[in-house]
Amino acid sequence: MKKVHLFFPLILGFLCFTGCGRSTSRNNDPLSTQNLNSLPFPLTFNSQPGAIFGAPSEGPRAFSTDAMVFTGDGTWGTEINSLEGILANHHATYQEINSEQLESLSLSDLAQFGVLIFPGGQGATQAKSVSADTHDRLRKAIQQEGVGYLGLCAGAFIAVAPTPPVGQDVSYGFGIVNGPVPDYYFLEDQGIDISMTLHSFPDGTTQDILWYGGPVTPDGPGVVIAKYPNGNPAISQIWAGKGLVLLSGGHPTASQATLAALGVTSSDGIHQELAWKLVNAAIQGHPLLAF
Repeated sequence: MKKVHLFFPLILGFLCFTGCGRSTSRNNDPLSTQNLNSLPFPLTFNSQPGAIFGAPSEGPRAFSTDAMVFTGDGTWGTEINSLEGILANHHATYQEINSEQLESLSLSDLAQFGVLIFPGGQGATQAKSVSADTHDRLRKAIQQEGVGYLGLCAGAFIAVAPTPPVGQDVSYGFGIVNGPVPDYYFLEDQGIDISMTLHSFPDGTTQDILWYGGPVTPDGPGVVIAKYPNGNPAISQIWAGKGLVLLSGGHPTASQATLAALGVTSSDGIHQELAWKLVNAAIQGHPLLAF
């Protein structure tokens, strides 16, 4: 997907908005849409080790900081600001970690977080800003140490890829969850960059959520937390080994100021409480109600 920069004057300065995507070009993506049908992977996502449904048998894990917020290359600064506001409002502790700092974190360092949060932006840029060794440590932090993961838009794209051969890097992103690289929601193919999308939830409620170039998230029994208007999965949860992975194609983090700056209007206000529910579920390892 193309990288979009929109600048809007605000009282305190300028906000830079970057559309989400897995790469700067579909043609450069080694697992783009045209290749998906030939992949030997089912469209029901089975993360290994572990399974889609069953929770780990171990009890709550100990950690020193609730959340790591990735602020490195390719991240959307506006969403980072919103995330940190949401965390602060719920008295959650967090630490900003950029690409260089993430490179230096050991597996034991990563295990000191309750959840690793990767925001929107450019997925390929985020993933390529750190090494294959870091990709491997991220997988081990979730799958072996039980750290939670929350990926929003670009952060959701880079979480899912086929498990690489032993000693090799993934073909795209981090490969925390084993499966085909997620496809874009259909609005991308219609040339639409930004839209409000009315998400439906298993309890019968709906919420109007900002979509900014995000993916269709994984499908499967007990996996889908919310659906797009066309029925595609919009928010998913998957056990990746010991860690609970939450993936959102849209941006429930968006503030009213963000929506106004992007020129869209929600039919039912903002939904930052949903963003906190996703964060907290990943930290606690407690799956949410799903279809």
